[in-house]
Amino acid sequence: MTLPLPTGPNRLILPAIVLWVLAPFTTGELIGEALHEADEPFRTVVSIGAWVSWTVVLIAMSVARPVTLTIGRLGTAAALAAGVWASIDVGGRNDTDAVLILVGVGGAVLATVALHLPGVGDRFVDGVSYGDEQRFLLRAPGPVLFVAVVPATVVVIVGLAAGPLLLADARWVLGAGVTLGGWAGAWFPLNALHQLTNRFLVFVPNGLVVHDPTVLREPVLFVTREIAGLAPAASDTTATDFTNNALGLALELRLTSAVTIPVVTGRSETEEQTVRSLLLAPSRPGAVVITALGRGLPIA
Repeated sequence: MTLPLPTGPNRLILPAIVLWVLAPFTTGELIGEALHEADEPFRTVVSIGAWVSWTVVLIAMSVARPVTLTIGRLGTAAALAAGVWASIDVGGRNDTDAVLILVGVGGAVLATVALHLPGVGDRFVDGVSYGDEQRFLLRAPGPVLFVAVVPATVVVIVGLAAGPLLLADARWVLGAGVTLGGWAGAWFPLNALHQLTNRFLVFVPNGLVVHDPTVLREPVLFVTREIAGLAPAASDTTATDFTNNALGLALELRLTSAVTIPVVTGRSETEEQTVRSLLLAPSRPGAVVITALGRGLPIA
């Protein structure tokens, strides 16, 4: 029996692309209204920069790669931040501005959310698959999701944008210093955010690969004959937890015999651990189970 995937990742990206295509007429209009009284040179430079950024993000959404997922998510988040700033500046001067604020900020919120939907990430990580492979993104660790993602995103956006905006305002010395310091300071959180798109499962012709550099020093292949079953984890499972405290349903990968794998225990420390079963947290556990079934892996 062949079961279809519940939702096609290639279809899921369409709302995000449509919302981003409309962004110049929603969030862009709001930002333009906020810049209406700014000096002409500053307004021109910001407008050019906004159009270039919009084009880069649109291209990123159209090209499925882990790095373009990072670019797309940061780009839509930056548009949301700009929309919020513009709404504060415009301040609801009249009914027209109130509608403009609602549409402008709302459009940016929807575009940002659309790129974080389960399944959208699968499309991007699967873009680097080759041959008979299929990749599924793993959910972000719970503590990172609630504590680090938003601050890291803010640091990256401010770090990359603050200096160029000061330069556009002809504040050359301060702008140059803030640009250098901001770009250097944005590197670490930017790399940390990108690491979230480098955590995935890979179905290969002879089994399943777990690729998660946050918990495994190197990708680990479990060949089909080593797999005893893949299924939703029970609440009282004793499997080794490799979900990094991700929220939501976890899958338990049970093995026919114990295996030893290299587990990350610190920045540069690795510890060999022997496991008989392990917990994994794909963003679409149902799609993973269905794919495993279609590839002949035991489901139990």
